[in-house]
Amino acid sequence: MGTFEHADLKAEPGSSGHGVLGEVLLAAGERIAVPFIVVNGVADGPTVVVIAASHGNEIVGTGAAIAFARALEPAQLHGTVVVVPAANPPAVSACSYLSPIDGVNMSGPLYWDADASGSTSQQLGAIVGSVLKRADIVIDVHGNNEPCAPMSMMFLENARDEATREATIALAEAFGVTPVDMSAPTAHPAWLGSSDVYPVPTALAHGIPGLMVELTGARTLDDAPRGRSGLMSVLGSLGMLPGQEVGYKDPQRLAGNFGYWGALSTDVAGLLWVRHPAGVPFTKGTVLVEVTDTYGEVLREIRSPVDGFCWWYPGAPYGQATHAVPAGSTVALLAEVRN
Repeated sequence: MGTFEHADLKAEPGSSGHGVLGEVLLAAGERIAVPFIVVNGVADGPTVVVIAASHGNEIVGTGAAIAFARALEPAQLHGTVVVVPAANPPAVSACSYLSPIDGVNMSGPLYWDADASGSTSQQLGAIVGSVLKRADIVIDVHGNNEPCAPMSMMFLENARDEATREATIALAEAFGVTPVDMSAPTAHPAWLGSSDVYPVPTALAHGIPGLMVELTGARTLDDAPRGRSGLMSVLGSLGMLPGQEVGYKDPQRLAGNFGYWGALSTDVAGLLWVRHPAGVPFTKGTVLVEVTDTYGEVLREIRSPVDGFCWWYPGAPYGQATHAVPAGSTVALLAEVRN
């Protein structure tokens, strides 16, 4: 096992430390630092890179990443764990889904093809990408606002080869929340852009197995223990923590195989009433939500087009504020039952 060196940090075998991946400079002279944590084991093994808070208002992922890093004992670890708890520091500070500086969605392909001399987000992408490119495994931790259910996203159609695909399925099994194959959705909203460009499918296209996880309570740290448990189970499954229990099964995990169907939207404005809980299976035709006016009159019933479950009822704008929704709002993200 060798010394892990990156940016300003040198971690000897059997040690841990933290440092700064890099900095970007803003117009008024402020410097934005990207923090990272390294836990370097005592024996050879994979390099696992965990990133969080690409979307700055999803700090539950930051909490999970920190709790995970704090739980690791370098003397018991085989391989290396690198944690980037705040991949988009400006958005974390602003509690913003997008970059408050240039409006870029940092949950994209920037980490692999970023211009280190480009825009602020390009520079941040290049900084985080420098360590992602060293990964054998990538896990990207996100969170949704209530009402939602924990799940993980497998971008299997993006895998470079069968080995990458099978390793990703194994990661999802080990993490323990309900896995959903994001391949070939029927109704992915065009305004969200292609899911193929998210960091994890980009990693899979480069032959690096990876998983994108959605925890609950995005703006709080309450669900961080679930994320920590899943990440520890992943290390156990990779043989990086001898003696670690493998096969964590989340209490809310659903039985069966699921794929991403897509999104439901409303063609009327009003108040969004959830009529079927997130994370609870339903059959085709089940009323999932109603939209009423402010007098309580039902303007629209929205039913499921498939058997499956809803992992998030977003609202507007895209779940960041309210269930008082304008027409055209995304109101449900669905997984369908697949054989």
